[in-house]
Amino acid sequence: MAQDETPPVDHRVAVAARKRALTRAKILEATTRVFATAGERTPVIEDVVREAGVSRGSFYLHFQSLDEALQALAATQSDQMTTDILPVYDLLKEPWQRFSVGFRIFLKRAQQDPHWASFVTRSSIASETLLVSKYMRGDLKAGVANGQFRFDDLDVAVDFMMGASTAGIYALGRGVKDPEHYIDESVRIALTGLGCPKAQCERGVKFSRQYLDGWRLSHAAEAFRSFEDGENFRSP
Repeated sequence: MAQDETPPVDHRVAVAARKRALTRAKILEATTRVFATAGERTPVIEDVVREAGVSRGSFYLHFQSLDEALQALAATQSDQMTTDILPVYDLLKEPWQRFSVGFRIFLKRAQQDPHWASFVTRSSIASETLLVSKYMRGDLKAGVANGQFRFDDLDVAVDFMMGASTAGIYALGRGVKDPEHYIDESVRIALTGLGCPKAQCERGVKFSRQYLDGWRLSHAAEAFRSFEDGENFRSP
């Protein structure tokens, strides 16, 4: 074969990979439907394979257990949420703004969509594998560098805030007496835990609340427009 010749593409490999991906997606979609309608009953693998229209053998080619499928589903839904909010979140430049809005937006989603909250908190996913954790790490690191946040260990801070976010999502998904107060207080305590002065904590609560006023996931991209000239915090 001449050096400049491209080896032929084996279309059978590509077709097989596509079939595997489609089957995996079908199983995850079925898992979503089964758990969303299960009520108090705990679903089993047979429920999922029946809903997906696949065999148990096909299920086990992709997941070793139903718990593993749930973890994959929870991670997928969390990462999709992160991707969906990027048009709102990524336009913010100040770390305190990005953190307070990012923290609040996941809690707001839990308030608006209990099924989503149930899935993303159902399994123990390693937080470092989630897209939201990577963005949070970058924001916290930048906040320390410019004096907006004050803490000594980045790994501890990320793990602590991811845990707080998960607990808040779980509570809001199940229902709390006053969701807006709960979310405000969560943002306030989170910023306090990052070492922010009281005035900055209050600014973060107010800014994130106003920034996401009336927010819905379906029109997240529009939320930034009314705050295009939002205030910028500078450390004293």
